[in-house]
Amino acid sequence: MSALGHATVPYQLIATSADVGFVTPADADHARRIVAEIRAARIAPDPVRVLGDLVVFLGPTAAAAADRKARLDELAGRAYESDATVFTGTPLQLADLLVEWRQAGLSGFRLRPGAIPDDLEAITRVLVPELQRRGAFRTAYEAGTLRGLLGLHRPASRYAQVGSN
Repeated sequence: MSALGHATVPYQLIATSADVGFVTPADADHARRIVAEIRAARIAPDPVRVLGDLVVFLGPTAAAAADRKARLDELAGRAYESDATVFTGTPLQLADLLVEWRQAGLSGFRLRPGAIPDDLEAITRVLVPELQRRGAFRTAYEAGTLRGLLGLHRPASRYAQVGSN
């Protein structure tokens, strides 16, 4: 099970009931506090994966990314808002942020491209290779399932019979 959390009560749900939790930290210190809170409340022996959720607007320069987002905001008639941190900058700046947040204890990230296809292409063509160069992103898939990639065990089926007569 996965859950999205923005505060203590949802963090407790993640800690007690989820295999994967999506959280929305504002910075590395906030990420560290969130992870500590979830891990302290964890009662299951299995690990929980805590993923940071970010919306990203990327460009070749920070100014270009900010200008593109400003144009999109102008077209929409209002500034873009999200429950997650909105990152505007270069793929290399995003790589710095992701590495910093990973060091703060996050297991990984869910990146939401601010505009498709531009931001999705920047993630796949520039960000991923940079993270791979830094040793912060896989270069091959070690497992054949999402649970395997996350390092999670296969749960027992609730429909399986326990013992038979």
